[in-house]
Amino acid sequence: MRPSWQISVRYRFPKSRRILHSSQFTVILRRGVCVADGVLVLFAVESEPGSPSRLGVTIPKRTGNAVARNHWKRLIRESFRTQQDRVPDGMNLVVRPKKGATADWAKIQKSIPYLTRKAARRLGSEK
Repeated sequence: MRPSWQISVRYRFPKSRRILHSSQFTVILRRGVCVADGVLVLFAVESEPGSPSRLGVTIPKRTGNAVARNHWKRLIRESFRTQQDRVPDGMNLVVRPKKGATADWAKIQKSIPYLTRKAARRLGSEK
């Protein structure tokens, strides 16, 4: 059995795994492939092969007030953080909620790995 500190290190979400600058968001949104389901919309571009995937979250104001937007952000980040091993490497991702969707933890948990695999297939077919 692993010590608890090794488990927590495995699921960290450091700044190196995040999209931080608006210019990076713009590139991903303009050049990336777009995939969606009933809960989330995901934009993806390829990054360096073998590098870990990075995540950016954008929540439009039409989603709700600040409390609702922050709730969405927490759920999306936590879902990505706990499922990093199920997300294909070598992608930069931007995720936003689909218009009219509700912030449901179980649906977001299913959506993140499904959409990242779908985006990886599309990126692979565009070569």
